[in-house]
Amino acid sequence: MDKRNEYSKKAIREALIRLSRTKPYSEITVSELCREAKVSRSTFYNNYSLFNDVVAEMSEAYMEKLRGRRLTRDFFDSLKDEGDELKLLLESGVFGREFTMYLRDIVREEIIARGRCEPEDISVNVTTLYHAFGIFGALQNLLAMRGEPEIRDEGYRRGIDALMEIIRSFTDLSDILP
Repeated sequence: MDKRNEYSKKAIREALIRLSRTKPYSEITVSELCREAKVSRSTFYNNYSLFNDVVAEMSEAYMEKLRGRRLTRDFFDSLKDEGDELKLLLESGVFGREFTMYLRDIVREEIIARGRCEPEDISVNVTTLYHAFGIFGALQNLLAMRGEPEIRDEGYRRGIDALMEIIRSFTDLSDILP
């Protein structure tokens, strides 16, 4: 890919993030996006077949940044620091399944690493999926908080504190699993 296409794609992605700060993803049009990115519609369609392809590309890149990371305070703080992009990805619906499956895999690895059960145990699969969806939902709510920045930051911090405590408790599954 040449430098002009890379520049155009970057401008489009950044414009989509900016627009998503002021209006829901589902209401953003290709025309608005092109205007905000300062690119023509033909440039947009030279780089993407569909509007959702922009988010799919962003989702893929975001998942690459996350690979290999663990559920730590630093992990959740980094998500907050990239809140606008993550909020857009979550709102689009394109990212949620892949991110939830990633969370499930992290939780599963943690449970297995603690020697609590065998990787093939169906209880592990059900439990990890349940917790992954819970973490995903909590994170969506924390990133969607409104209000003054200090209040949002404090709410996020407290929410992550609670989430970290929950994660610690469910990775010790002695009372849940046989």
